[in-house]
Amino acid sequence: MPRIISTERNEARSARPRGWFRETGDGSSYLPLAPVTHRQSAGAALALAGLALLAPPYAAAAESDDVAELRRMLRELQAQNRELSRRLSALEGTREVPTPPRTKPARSQERSAPPTDISPLWLASAAASARAATPLPEPRDTTGMGLDERVKELEVAWAAQENATRQIIRDTLAKNGPKINSFLSLSGVIEVGASRTREFDRPYSPYKDTLALSTVELDFDIKLSNWLTGALVASFESGVRTTFPDTAPGVDRFSLDRTHILVGDFTLFPIAARAGRETLHFGTSTGVARLDTLSIGTPLTTEVFENRQTAAGFEFAFPTLPLKPPPAPVTVPPVRPLVIAPIVRDFMQALDYKPLPERVFKLTPVTPPIAPTPFYGSIMAYRGSELIVPDRTHIHNFNASLGFRTQGHCGQTYEELRSSWVCPWTFDFHVDYNTSVFDSRFLVLTYTPFLNQIGLIPGVAASVKASFGPFALVGEVNSATTQARFLDALGTQTDIQPMSWQVALAYQFDWNPWVTEIGAQGDFISVVYTGSKDMAGVTNLVNGVPTRIGFVPQNAIYATWGEWVMEGLKLALEYQAKWDYPQNQGGTGKVAHGAFGLVQLNF
Repeated sequence: MPRIISTERNEARSARPRGWFRETGDGSSYLPLAPVTHRQSAGAALALAGLALLAPPYAAAAESDDVAELRRMLRELQAQNRELSRRLSALEGTREVPTPPRTKPARSQERSAPPTDISPLWLASAAASARAATPLPEPRDTTGMGLDERVKELEVAWAAQENATRQIIRDTLAKNGPKINSFLSLSGVIEVGASRTREFDRPYSPYKDTLALSTVELDFDIKLSNWLTGALVASFESGVRTTFPDTAPGVDRFSLDRTHILVGDFTLFPIAARAGRETLHFGTSTGVARLDTLSIGTPLTTEVFENRQTAAGFEFAFPTLPLKPPPAPVTVPPVRPLVIAPIVRDFMQALDYKPLPERVFKLTPVTPPIAPTPFYGSIMAYRGSELIVPDRTHIHNFNASLGFRTQGHCGQTYEELRSSWVCPWTFDFHVDYNTSVFDSRFLVLTYTPFLNQIGLIPGVAASVKASFGPFALVGEVNSATTQARFLDALGTQTDIQPMSWQVALAYQFDWNPWVTEIGAQGDFISVVYTGSKDMAGVTNLVNGVPTRIGFVPQNAIYATWGEWVMEGLKLALEYQAKWDYPQNQGGTGKVAHGAFGLVQLNF
C-alpha cells in the first residue's frame, strides 16, 4: 500500500508549494495529489477517517449511497491531481533542459554558406540556437498560485518557447529555399477547379457541372554554378489515350512538359546560350498561364498562339550592369487576407476554439531585388511541324524577341508612397516575330487536315506589362502577317488571318509600396477583356458528318476575385461570358456563361 509522506524538496528550484505527495512504489519519485494548506490537511484527514469508520471492515452488503458518492468523488480528485502533476512535471522538465554551449566554428568554416542538406542533427542544432538566441519573456513567480494556475502559466511559457523555436527554424529554412540539395530546387503547383457552364452548342440545355484536377506540376530548378543553370517541369495528364481503338480508357500519367539548359550569366556577360523544349516568346504567353494572368480562364492570345517547341539559340540582356553592393535590407509589411481567412478565424472563435498563444516576432528585413537590365531579347531556331513543310531537310523556322523595361518611384521614398495610386511603377514592352504561327499548339492541332495547304504563315506580337501603385495592366495584340488560303472539307475556299488581343486590369487590396507582384498575396480583383478575329472556325468531315473545328469566341470577359488565405494557398472565383461569331461568319451568334472556382496550392 503506497505511503503518504510530506515533502519540501527542491522548493527553491521549482517553486512547488508544500503539499501531500504519493510515492510511486519504487521510492524514486513522488506524484502530487493536491496543493493544500495545514488546515485543509487536517480537514482531509478527518474526512478520510470518517470514511474509514463508515465503512464496515468486513461488509459484504452494498455500501450506502453517500459513502459510494464520496468514494467516487475521491477517485476523480485523485485522477485529476495525477493528470495535473504529469503536466506540471513535463512542463518544468522542458524548462530545465540545458542549452548546449555555442562553439566557435573553424577558421575554414567561418565564411561558408549555410547547409543545404537539412538533417535532423542540423534541425536540433537550429532549435538549440533558437533557444539561446531568442529571448523569451521572464516567467512570473508561481509560488502563490494554485496548481491549475501554475500549469496554465507554464503552458503559456512553453507555447511561446516552442513558437520561437519553430520561427527560427522556419526562417532558417526560408533562407535555404526549396532546395533538395546544393544544385536542385523543387517547386510546383496543384490546382483543383469546379465550374458550372453553358456552352454555344447547348445554350438552352441545363448547365453542365464539372469538378476536376486541372493542374499538377513539379518544377525542378537546377543551378550547378552562376554560369550553368537549367529547369525541368513534369506535368500530370489525365486520361491519355495509349491504346486503340479510341474507346479504350485513358491512362493518367506524368510527362515531361518543359525543360531547358542555359549557359551564361547576364550579371557578367550580355549573351547566353539556351536550348531545350519550352514555349517560344510570342506576346505574354509563356506556357504557364498562372504566372501570366490572374484569371482562371486563359486569354485568347495564349490559347491561340502559344507555341511550344524544341529550340536552341541565344538570349541577350544589355548593357551589363556594373558590380556593386546589394541594396540595404528593408522591412516589408505583409499583405493581409481580408475576407475568407478572417471569416474562418471568427467562426472558429465562435466555436470556442482557443489556440495556444504565439510569440510575436519582428519582421525580418529582406534585400530588394536589383533592377534588371533595360534591353533584353532572344533569337531561337526550331524545326516545326512536318505537316506544314513535308520532307524538310533544313531547320528554317525562327523566333525573335526584343524588349525594353524600366521602373521608377517618382523621386520619393517608399515610406512616402503608402497612399500613392501611381508610384512606384514598372513598364515592360516587347515585340516578337515568328516564322510560322500555325505551329502553335492550338492551330497545329485543330487545322491538321489543312496544314499542307497553309504552309508557313509568319506572325508578330506586341505586348506591354505595367504596374502603377496597386494596379497592374496588361495589353497584347498577336496576329499573323499574311492570310492563310486553303480549301475546307466541303471544297469551299477559306482565307483567314488569325488574330487575338487582350486587355487586363488588376487591383491589389491592402497594398503597400514594397509589393513587387500584384495578385501574389492578400486579396485582388481582375478583369480581362479578350477577343479574336478570323477564328470562327472551318468545316471538316468527322465520321462523314460536317463539323465545325478550329474556333474560339469572338469576345470574352473574365471577372475574377481571389485571396491567398494563407501562404501558398489561393482561393479564386470567376464569372465568364463568351460571345460567339455571328452566323454570317460561321458562328452561332450565341452567348455562353459560366461560373468557376479554383483552389491552388503553390509550393
